[in-house]
Amino acid sequence: MADEPSRLEWDLLSEKERLSQIREKLDDIEERLVEVREDKPSLMISLRTIFSWRNYSVYLATSWVFTAFSYMGLFLNLYLLEELSWDILLIGGVLSFSSALSAISRFVGGYVGDVSNRKYLSVIAMFMMAIYNIIMGISDEFTWIFIAFLFFSAMDIFKGGSTAFIMDNIPKRHAGLGISLFSAGGFLGIITLGVFVILIPSLGFKTSLQLMFLTGGLFLVICTIVRSLFLEGSVPENKRKGVSLFRDFIQENKRATELLFKAVPGMIAIVVLDSLSDSLFRFGAYIYIYQQVGIEITGLALMSIATILISVPMMLATGRMSDRKGEKKTALVVYGIMPISSLLLLIAPIFPFWAPNFLLTHAESVFTGLSVIFSTPFLAIVLKSANDAVWTVLILIIIQKNLPRKDTSKILSVFWFIVYLLASIGPSIGGFVFEFLYQGYLFVIVLMINIIILGWIAARGLVKDDVFDKGK
Repeated sequence: MADEPSRLEWDLLSEKERLSQIREKLDDIEERLVEVREDKPSLMISLRTIFSWRNYSVYLATSWVFTAFSYMGLFLNLYLLEELSWDILLIGGVLSFSSALSAISRFVGGYVGDVSNRKYLSVIAMFMMAIYNIIMGISDEFTWIFIAFLFFSAMDIFKGGSTAFIMDNIPKRHAGLGISLFSAGGFLGIITLGVFVILIPSLGFKTSLQLMFLTGGLFLVICTIVRSLFLEGSVPENKRKGVSLFRDFIQENKRATELLFKAVPGMIAIVVLDSLSDSLFRFGAYIYIYQQVGIEITGLALMSIATILISVPMMLATGRMSDRKGEKKTALVVYGIMPISSLLLLIAPIFPFWAPNFLLTHAESVFTGLSVIFSTPFLAIVLKSANDAVWTVLILIIIQKNLPRKDTSKILSVFWFIVYLLASIGPSIGGFVFEFLYQGYLFVIVLMINIIILGWIAARGLVKDDVFDKGK
């Protein structure tokens, strides 16, 4: 079977782990028999299986709130540049530092997640995100904003175990649907962004964004309380065997790294390149559109709303598609859109709108800023953001399906440590380009990276199908 461990891994597994794997296979066989016997739609049975675990419902609902307010981060760079007058190089440097700290935190967090009660980790992660939002909502001083970034980055110490808490308990057969359901929380982002758009004319960009951050922080405090009261968790079975904490940390992460590179070496390279591309794009896209194309904040917010409307159904469809069609075909479909987004941004200053003037005038008469839906940057942002969201879901699905359940937190931490650390240079590169060169050159770099990745996927795929074949 393609999903069974190799001989070496069988030797490493404990008797309890072997029994756990056997139970998983029996559960999978039972689910297949239920589908045949009950003659019900596969989707309904999948949903029933996933939601049979109560923790999933609690975690899902609170993560939706987290996602809804995370969209305020789209305007962070523009806020720092235009409202707080941060230098563009300073923004790039601070964001690179924050990203590198996130990488280190996630690496440490992998070990923490496999030796600690993951319920508590998920509670702490939510609380730290609440603190970040509250600080951003009440202060515009550099020192306090920097402290907020520290909380945001340190959250990754707990986030690895928090993510593994859910991924370990989603049946692999329903991994696509189970993980992609978390993306449905994006629909709540329509509400937060809609409120943001309504507030801007009366309160202005700065006050509106601060108010949304503060409101998000208070909601996340409530979610922290809900998780602490209703989640059920326990300490994972992994125990240290007579070795020091530091030595155990090194040994366990070394083993997780070996498993990761054995399972998905190509995917690691692809995700690192893609994360660098994303960090460049995210750093400069809204600033570029605002300064070079002349689209206002309200228009940018409407772009984000449109992105949610398109991306959430796509993410749900991606989950089901990966379960049925395989990861390589899904990846090619998803990533094929990425280069188009970069090309559209490059031509946007020359062709800012693709519709005739009468349509633009009519749209503005309906709602101020609505004409943005006929702009070239609108197409670029919607395509890019929607496919980025879908791509992230696909990567998590691949990890969940192709790596052993044991040590999930450590494996995830090593994976994201590599990705975050190498991608952390993106904001600094972006700041340099924006300061000394034409801003559009940033998207030339993004385009080149996208083409390289697309060719790699077409030629080699993402994972080795036989990586865990027994006896290989």
